[in-house]
Amino acid sequence: MRPIDQIEMFAEMRRRAKTTGCCASCGNKNLQFRDEVSRKEYTISLLCQACQDTVFGLEDISEDDFISEAE
Repeated sequence: MRPIDQIEMFAEMRRRAKTTGCCASCGNKNLQFRDEVSRKEYTISLLCQACQDTVFGLEDISEDDFISEAE
């Protein structure tokens, strides 16, 4: 797959995520975030916490570190 095709594919995933309220990368609809910074990052990137952790290299954070959407 050419890089331009990957960009177009991710752009379509972002459009879908924006309308459905899910992660643009993995499609996860369980949007719980560790903190307000992560919640704000979602509004920019549309990435769930797990995908943000992968992108930013924080895979070792546990589920206990998350806050729920209601908090």
